[in-house]
Amino acid sequence: MTNEFEEIEDLLIEGNKKYQWKIVQEEETPKIDGPIPKYPVLILTCMDSRIDVHRIFQLKPGDVFVLRNAGNLYTEDVLRSVLIAIHEYNIKYILILGHVDCCLKKIRLGELKDKLNDSAIKKIVRYRTNFYLELQKFFKTFNDEIQNIENQLQKFRYAKELPTYIKIKGMLYAPYSGWVFEEKVFRKYSVYENFAKDYRKILKAKQFELIDYLEKIEDEIISGDVLKKLEEPEIIDEHGEVPQIEVEMNDQESFNFNVDALEERNSKTSSFDDPNFDFEQFQNKSIPMPKLQIPKIYIHIPKIKVYVPVLYKKQSLKSE
Repeated sequence: MTNEFEEIEDLLIEGNKKYQWKIVQEEETPKIDGPIPKYPVLILTCMDSRIDVHRIFQLKPGDVFVLRNAGNLYTEDVLRSVLIAIHEYNIKYILILGHVDCCLKKIRLGELKDKLNDSAIKKIVRYRTNFYLELQKFFKTFNDEIQNIENQLQKFRYAKELPTYIKIKGMLYAPYSGWVFEEKVFRKYSVYENFAKDYRKILKAKQFELIDYLEKIEDEIISGDVLKKLEEPEIIDEHGEVPQIEVEMNDQESFNFNVDALEERNSKTSSFDDPNFDFEQFQNKSIPMPKLQIPKIYIHIPKIKVYVPVLYKKQSLKSE
């Protein structure tokens, strides 16, 4: 009977086949042009599966180096990889990407101890008397995500093995909302508890940034790509004629919202001080976000060619 691990392996192999088909269709490419990485940046983040660095920052394969471990911690093995990245790949910037709801904050060492086998316990404790202290030192648990980021930043900044020109910064990611908070934002709060209490104001500021960004990219789309297509169409049909392009534009009313109504709604929103506060439910609900109306372009393309690779089978030579 197929076990679970074999089923997962099959799932991964099927995924790789889908990736290969996308390569054939030219929707994906394994080729990376230019230096590796594209940007001289290394990101150290947690092993939490909710953190997909490339999706969070909309990066492409080959853009940055990514290191992961439980708790995005500075360790000797991380230092080994960092030194290779600096001296062999010209990395100049290191980003510590911590996150809300980290597993190392929630681990109960007493319960974890009962799950370890004798060999693991002997390796961790090494016959020392303070058993739980050795467990904590080995697993490097912590109580505060913001303080943990600050601790890792200090370890990197005081590491004599690193060149003095290396710049190091921290960021905090919220998996439930997808928001990333810069160091200048969470540094105002010495501990995560204070950050959480002020989260409504912080989130509101980020959402207003998003509104500004949406207005900006709408202007860029309307004044840039769409107008260029209208003025200089590049697609020609099989008869040598330019196909008709229809552009559907929308007014700016979608960007107008009532600030007074917004404040009234926020005043009724649950507080972090409320013991029944649901952090996940609160995410992205403080501000009614406007709907970005992106112009639609209808282009008739008469023919689409799909190239499918031909597989050749080598015929075995018959001995005479």
